[in-house]
Amino acid sequence: MNFSKGKPGGADPSGVGTDTADSRPAPPGEIARAGARGALWQGLAFAVGKAIVLVTTVVLARLLSPEQYGLVALALVLMAYAETVADAGVAQALVYLPRTRDAARAALLISVLMGGLLTAGAIISAPLIAAFFDRPDVAPLVRVLALSLLATALAAVPEALLRRELRFRQLTAATVTRACAAGSVTLVLAFAGYGAWSLAIGTLAGSAAYATACWILLREQLDWQIWRVRKQSLRESLGFGAPAAGSTLLARLIFDVDYLIIGRVLGASALGYYTLAFRLPELLIINVFFVLSTVMFPLYAQVRNDQGRLRSGYLKSVQLQSLYGLTAGVGLAVIAPVLVPVLFGGQWTDAVLPLVFLSLYAAARSLGAGANDLYKALGRPGLSIWISLVRLVILLPVLVLSTRWGIPGVACAQFAVAVLFAIGMQAVAAKVMRLQARQLLAAALPGLVCGVAVAVTGLAVRAIPLPGDVLSALAVILTCVGVVYAVLRWAFPSLHDELLQLVRHR
Repeated sequence: MNFSKGKPGGADPSGVGTDTADSRPAPPGEIARAGARGALWQGLAFAVGKAIVLVTTVVLARLLSPEQYGLVALALVLMAYAETVADAGVAQALVYLPRTRDAARAALLISVLMGGLLTAGAIISAPLIAAFFDRPDVAPLVRVLALSLLATALAAVPEALLRRELRFRQLTAATVTRACAAGSVTLVLAFAGYGAWSLAIGTLAGSAAYATACWILLREQLDWQIWRVRKQSLRESLGFGAPAAGSTLLARLIFDVDYLIIGRVLGASALGYYTLAFRLPELLIINVFFVLSTVMFPLYAQVRNDQGRLRSGYLKSVQLQSLYGLTAGVGLAVIAPVLVPVLFGGQWTDAVLPLVFLSLYAAARSLGAGANDLYKALGRPGLSIWISLVRLVILLPVLVLSTRWGIPGVACAQFAVAVLFAIGMQAVAAKVMRLQARQLLAAALPGLVCGVAVAVTGLAVRAIPLPGDVLSALAVILTCVGVVYAVLRWAFPSLHDELLQLVRHR
């Protein structure tokens, strides 16, 4: 989801037309500046794209029932797992490995084959997926969504090349294109009365639009002679890509296993409420970490041989992500009771309590965000796999047990496990990077202080009797923003000045 011009010089600015590696590291200080520029472009894509998604979500909440919302979530949950391995991880390998023509050919061959196989497999297995959830009406939705797997695979190589070259403006355009296509198709069909089909077809339209935009915006001519790929390039691509894809699959399984359990145990309507409750933390917080991840992984990979710059860049990443995540997550939890009826209407009040815990869950995730990118940049994606396996072994029984308390219990369990593993992931990162615990704690301190300030301030303002939920929500938001600014200005002046400079010199 992202874009900038390729590296200057040479007949092939994409870098895939030569058989030599480009391993020039960023000059001192460039990782922070490039990360800031990339994050700002990614932030623009995020702001525009997610504004469209948010508007679409608000409108759909008033057009569709919780059960219709849940039906599409049932179909999407298994498709999401397949989507994470649609390119066998070769896109990440293309960012990490030396830049050669044959590496690009190998990545293209593998992604096309995997995408085709997964699409065919999903279409054939649609009745089995429907039977798992005991909902025959899910099968046709799965078949439509399966086509998005092929689009995802076809987008993998051009997206990876744009990311590798830090061309975030082009990737921003592709992201906005996807959001516009998905949102417009979904809303048109929803107003026409197509119910759950509007979401499924809209998702497919967005994936196809994104793949098309990535290829157009790449501009350089890729070598399509995939039959000339050397076995060595295939082995290298799969050697890095397979563990990376496995790590991503486990991360996705952890991220969506609550949907799977709720759909199986509590049914489509409960999943509809839970899905909508998850929507706001996902849009406003978790997707921000994805934005930063697409920027930071290629930057970490460029400076992986310079431990000093890598450490300082990682600590700054922890500081910024925890500051935003804790502040936004706690704030969203505080205003959840007044925000849900305002945005989605009275029929969604059962989503309020899950939203509170899922907002805190997103805040907790911010404390561990970035660790996986560090492991991959250091050439150790297997660390992510082992951590994810341990997390999954713990998470599955906890979530199954928590269903006895309904979707609020599941959301609360997610929050508790997220806190535990945020600490664990940073402990592993500290060991790998030879960082001291106090350095990581110091990086997260501004976020922790601002999160507490938002909780105290927000609850105090909500206790004031104000006429209407809209006015109450606005009062909480404006007051909390002011308090956060004051905390940064007086308690963390250097960070305050750094953030202002970043905005002024974007």
